[in-house]
Amino acid sequence: MNNELEELLKEVFPETVCEIRSEFQEDGLTNQNYIITVDNNRYAVRLGRKNAYELGINREGEYTALKAVAEAGIGAEVVYFSVETGNMVTKYIDGVKWKEENTKVAENMERIASVMRRIHELPEIPFYFSPYKDINCRVEYARKNNLYLPADIEILIAGMKEVQRERKKYEALSTGLCHNDPFPNNYLDDGTLRLIDWEYSGMGDIFFDLAIICMPYRKEQKEEFLTRYFGDCHEEKLSALKQMEYIVTLWNAMWAVMQLRLSQGEGSANYKDISDYLFSEARSIMKIIL
Repeated sequence: MNNELEELLKEVFPETVCEIRSEFQEDGLTNQNYIITVDNNRYAVRLGRKNAYELGINREGEYTALKAVAEAGIGAEVVYFSVETGNMVTKYIDGVKWKEENTKVAENMERIASVMRRIHELPEIPFYFSPYKDINCRVEYARKNNLYLPADIEILIAGMKEVQRERKKYEALSTGLCHNDPFPNNYLDDGTLRLIDWEYSGMGDIFFDLAIICMPYRKEQKEEFLTRYFGDCHEEKLSALKQMEYIVTLWNAMWAVMQLRLSQGEGSANYKDISDYLFSEARSIMKIIL
């Protein structure tokens, strides 16, 4: 048990810290994650990465969203949360973490559509998420720190601004509480479908969530999913989805660029390859939407 974890557990479970068993989880991309056992009860523990602000993470917004979704039975119950460090303890959900193939099953597509509607219809919280702002901030950060950026980054940013102007027209109709990171590994299935990892949550464009969900789908699957979510699939919905697929791809590309500063050796090379691939995908989508 490392020192930071031990200090956190002393604060949260002062009477039983010596008897706590911990298991490190390998799947954390930006945080350290553990499963602990206290008096036969299991909890999930996150030690937050110190550069959360650089990655566009608002811990107050995350905590507010976590409480809302826990009350709705969509997320885990929060036992402890620090907005200063990002350290968090939640009750453990004994569920199956999904993979991409799980999201393509018709029954599961219906379950995803249902849970996302519930999230998007939850009461407004006073925290907002803008992928456009995140992308701009990451580009600026990359420039200041001499990180890799593609030669055509200004063209890609111009495409982003065009999408932003177009989506602004539909802001009143498409704003809701969003997870903003609903990739397959953030689903837990314990009979009820739940979402974990709410670091980027906030009020925003619901099509950002929907675009992330639909990224691995074929065209007919995207149409099926939108029909399950909305009850219909008009051309304007498909157009909005494609526009936000561009934003999601560019946002992820710049996330990979940010990791270049945090990784070393082979890991750094991997993130360079990832960012190059995502920038290429963004270019392909931009040709379709603009």
